[in-house]
Amino acid sequence: MKRILLLAFMFALAFCSCKEKDPMEGVPAYIRVDEAVIDIVDPSQGTATHNICDCWLAVGETSVSTIGIFEIPFEVPVLASGRVSIDIEPGIKNSGRDAERIVYSMLTNYTIDTVLTPNTTMKLTPHYSYRQGVNFVLMENFDHIGSKFEKADSSKYGFELSQDESTEGYAMKVEIPKDDYSGYFECRTSDVYALSGNDQTFLEVSYKSNDAFCFGMFDVVETATTTTGVRKNIYVFYPTNGEWHRVYINLNTALQNSSSNCGQHQPFFSAIRNDTISPVDENTEIYIDNVKLLHL
Repeated sequence: MKRILLLAFMFALAFCSCKEKDPMEGVPAYIRVDEAVIDIVDPSQGTATHNICDCWLAVGETSVSTIGIFEIPFEVPVLASGRVSIDIEPGIKNSGRDAERIVYSMLTNYTIDTVLTPNTTMKLTPHYSYRQGVNFVLMENFDHIGSKFEKADSSKYGFELSQDESTEGYAMKVEIPKDDYSGYFECRTSDVYALSGNDQTFLEVSYKSNDAFCFGMFDVVETATTTTGVRKNIYVFYPTNGEWHRVYINLNTALQNSSSNCGQHQPFFSAIRNDTISPVDENTEIYIDNVKLLHL
């Protein structure tokens, strides 16, 4: 009799266990991101224009764990369900390189506590803002009287402020005639800036061009009797096929290898027509806008 009761109890326990199994167990929920947004909390931070192209996604119930790095837009399955935390870090192409994706250290993470339901899709729009402690060393959108850039003495051509092709107000416009293959342009900031190679430094810039041009910095070197600038070309921009691009130029290596003995630097943009790169039947036209030099 006891054996029959024991077998009946075990059968009932197994039956209950089968009944209590969640039919949705192992069924994923989905997280979808179509775009990201930059929240500007102060006018001194400039434009909200950005090129945040990736999300570094982490999800968890008690502590988040990394799911992966996903290029916007995306929709991905996650097995977590119920109340969870979702943490999304903003990702960029380091100095515009497709193969080198990094978290952009100047912006905060996007974090929410929410409920995920299996077999449903949660659509998120990450909102990022600049971190406390980010120093806007240089911010120029060319929309106000005067400019923080000026034509270099060595430059044959200057620049003008134009609304023709700008997406926001005015932009710097550079034009070099199509038949001038010695035509040289250079503009420099009016001021020099103190920057350290021990911290994070990025240049954000929007541009549109039908020709190649360059960004660099003069490393200021001081002696007892003179102050000179040592030219350092850092980044080459290439034609954009009529589209505006935004790039995040990592200046850490350039600053760590700087010639400056006083930590002072003067940014510049330059361009020269080249018979193998420049458009043959068109003037060189370069547009630059929304320049931010950031130091954290």
